[in-house]
Amino acid sequence: MKEIENSLQQMLKKIGMFQHCNEDELSQLSTLMLLKEGKKRDVLFYESDPCDVIYFIKKGRVKVFKTTEDGREQIVNLLGKGDMLPHVGWYGGSDYPATAELLEDGELYFMYVQQFTQLLEQQPKLTVKLLKELDVKIRALQSRLSHVLSKDMTEKIWGVLYALVKEKGKRIDEGFLLEIELTHQDIANMVGTTRETASRIISQLKKEGKMHLDHRFLMIKE
Repeated sequence: MKEIENSLQQMLKKIGMFQHCNEDELSQLSTLMLLKEGKKRDVLFYESDPCDVIYFIKKGRVKVFKTTEDGREQIVNLLGKGDMLPHVGWYGGSDYPATAELLEDGELYFMYVQQFTQLLEQQPKLTVKLLKELDVKIRALQSRLSHVLSKDMTEKIWGVLYALVKEKGKRIDEGFLLEIELTHQDIANMVGTTRETASRIISQLKKEGKMHLDHRFLMIKE
């Protein structure tokens, strides 16, 4: 049991919002964590459902999206190992702000909101650390959304992909690399356009040598 707890604490250290926690804080957090295995296409939660569980991705990738009035999918975020979801809406009895779906088989730790908020109320230093990390995450999300508001579709797609890879990928000699399964339809859903338009622009960006995309990774050149 102690070995499992230590393993969980090591995992928690790799999650951005917990990386500055001390051993006592990590120990308290680990007692609240439960493990969940999921299959590709499994939905973790639906938009507007009561937000009663917070997830932390141990393995796999998750798509967070909202559904427009005409039934189209608008991708808000793509999350991977070490990410928390949702970033907002879990404090104060709110609803989930979007729907979250697994893009591949994965493993997630989760904790109940009520227990988590009780811990934060007892640990003000932990609360401050959490707020600092959430501020970074929300600023990154706002940066990507600002590109979506751009008038030119090429600028939208380039800006959203660049921000995504720079935030979640790793630096390489040519630029940034992100291991992810990302279809042209996914990209279209991120910026609110058709798959055909997204495919045309992606092909043009490839010809210009700005990026490379296949079924396993996305690379942005600098």
